[in-house]
Amino acid sequence: MKKFLLISLFCIQVSNAQNDHGIGYYKIVFTSDKQSTQKGAFKDELNEIEKQATHLKFELAFDHTTSLFGLVKGLPIDKKSFATKMATSIFGGDKIYFTKLDEGYYIERKRILDKDFQVKKSIDDMNWEVTKEKKVISGYECFKAKGIRHIMDKNFQNNKLDIVAWYCPEVPFNHGPFEAVGLPGMVFQLDLIGHSIILDELIWDTKTKRENPIKGEIISQKEFDSIFKKMVKAKIPGL
Repeated sequence: MKKFLLISLFCIQVSNAQNDHGIGYYKIVFTSDKQSTQKGAFKDELNEIEKQATHLKFELAFDHTTSLFGLVKGLPIDKKSFATKMATSIFGGDKIYFTKLDEGYYIERKRILDKDFQVKKSIDDMNWEVTKEKKVISGYECFKAKGIRHIMDKNFQNNKLDIVAWYCPEVPFNHGPFEAVGLPGMVFQLDLIGHSIILDELIWDTKTKRENPIKGEIISQKEFDSIFKKMVKAKIPGL
């Protein structure tokens, strides 16, 4: 096992032998140029939420066809604190993604008022735009791909959020954090608004299970949006 000591954000172990499965650990890093426009006590709350977000750690268990991504279980975080709860919700700690590359889909766990749903999506729907732009991450050459994340705002309108994935062809597994799957190499970094999800450690020959643990009805994104709107309006009249 050859161990690469990284000078910045990563500590990755890579085997010289062919590996069929492994587990990657990701963390949240906030961009240094992010400037908060909030003032006073609310700014302090946001700072505390971001501080707690840096304590979150995600894991990606994968093989050549299947992957499971979600928050690491048993993290030493205060699950009762408001800041931790908000950080978990805002930065995807309550989500689980199960991917089947050989069948061309991934499933995202989504929750409405404590009810879970399996939202099934086609990997092709990501429509990644692979560019020639590249940079070195942890001594590996990574390439930039542009994608779109669809989100629903408070007015129940669908909006598009630009995302950027940096994938590494040298690690030939087409998986990554959240919906960043289907690219020609493992995603080492996913850039979102104000923060990035960055690979922190990669371990081979793990026996971690890669089975779908998500409960609930399997539905499409369109069906979920309709259910979400109805359930929230029923719970909060006047919306």
